Amino acid sequence: MTDLSHALFEVHITLGQTNNCCSIDWENKPTMERTLKLNDGTEVHLTIFTELNAAYMENTDQLDHACFNIYIHPTLCLINLLPIDIKYLIDFVKEIDLKSNQSCSMISANRNSTLTFIIQSYDNTRWISDAIDLEFERTNDHYEYLVLFHYATSPNLEKTLRMILRVDTIHESYRLSLYSPFWIFNYIDLKLELQIENNRTFIDVAQTPVLVCPERFESETNRKGQLRLYGIEQGDTMADWSENFSLDVIRNISVVSCEVPNDRKYMICVDVETGPSSLVKIIEFSPSIVIINKSIIAIEIVETVSDKEQDQWVSVYPEQTIPFWPRNMKDGVMRVRYTCNHVKSSPFTITPTYRTLLQMDYEEHPVLCVEVTTNGQGRITVIFEDYEANDTPLVNCKQTDSVSFCEIDDL
Repeated sequence: MTDLSHALFEVHITLGQTNNCCSIDWENKPTMERTLKLNDGTEVHLTIFTELNAAYMENTDQLDHACFNIYIHPTLCLINLLPIDIKYLIDFVKEIDLKSNQSCSMISANRNSTLTFIIQSYDNTRWISDAIDLEFERTNDHYEYLVLFHYATSPNLEKTLRMILRVDTIHESYRLSLYSPFWIFNYIDLKLELQIENNRTFIDVAQTPVLVCPERFESETNRKGQLRLYGIEQGDTMADWSENFSLDVIRNISVVSCEVPNDRKYMICVDVETGPSSLVKIIEFSPSIVIINKSIIAIEIVETVSDKEQDQWVSVYPEQTIPFWPRNMKDGVMRVRYTCNHVKSSPFTITPTYRTLLQMDYEEHPVLCVEVTTNGQGRITVIFEDYEANDTPLVNCKQTDSVSFCEIDDL
């Protein structure tokens, strides 16, 4: 096998119409950084990583020659792992856009550069980060830094936004990933407060994610979260918080109870799953019971205990979905009535899975279908629909016997 490990090679790299060449010393400099200059004066910073491996003879298992691998990377590459678009500046020069879940090669940056991030719009505010020195102190193949954002218009205000910049080393080049470890979605009609490792975050009623990064952001196992309703006067005691729920899971759905001073419990479904990156957890809060009106007529619902109404009647319009917060979850009994004439049904339960018909004393809509389903993890859906022909078929499952039937009023 020819020994080429001590050979000196010259590699020619072309960028646009500019030719640059650099020599590679396999033995003494397996890793090199080179700066090339374009015709417009722009500098391009590259990291060149070389490997010399033994290779097999064709169609044999014998090693007989050397195989040379040359990896050419931009010195720095940036990935936006946030659910929102950002901008970044290298050495405080020129804002560059980077969309959510996209990457870019920062060819004009080197290890001595500074990096600044801008979030154009989050929580109705423009944010700018502290400048980050890219001359990292390497300890292993990956490490993480806390990035603090401030109001761009009022940097002296105390409110800050925390993100994490993860640095991975690949062939001696740096891959930077900006992310928030928790994305929170609140799909209920209540304001919430989330606690992770004694860090509290207000969760408003919104369809956009709330980005949460605890002060102790280092990756840990068995992290727990707690939840409570926000804006209700209550003592700052652990009794006001829900039970713990695990955050370090690939996917988990659970139901937690949040107590309020009037002895009412709100059962909230917590759905935790791994995000588009393994660094991210997506947490969704939703009501454990939802009501869906698929009828063409508006209805109203109410919880009943011992045939007594427990609250005000709540309207549910056609094609509308609303949460339902019963006081007595154990029995789970409710009534439904038409909004137009207040004709109401008999009480029915919402705990098992079933489908049945509710008799309504109204000539135009004498029957209302109700279907109760559960996902087996505490989430219940109650669906109201209009009665259609063949909604209640009678099936004779006997092999040889015939049956006769009639409605009860025809006896």
